[in-house]
Amino acid sequence: MTPADLRAWRESMPLTPPRAALALGVSYATYRDWEAGTSRTSGKPINLPPMLGLACAALAAGLGPWVP
Repeated sequence: MTPADLRAWRESMPLTPPRAALALGVSYATYRDWEAGTSRTSGKPINLPPMLGLACAALAAGLGPWVP
């Protein structure tokens, strides 16, 4: 998943960035970094977590939290 993919997912839901962060269980600052593709502290490019695409797909499909 790329930052552009993440933004497209958020807009298709439709969610604001703070609500998207909440839905994914991360801080708003982390979510902003992911959508920007750069670290707010260093300015360097970041790699989005590999599981992010799966989490977005699960939310788009209407799946809730996994309970064993």
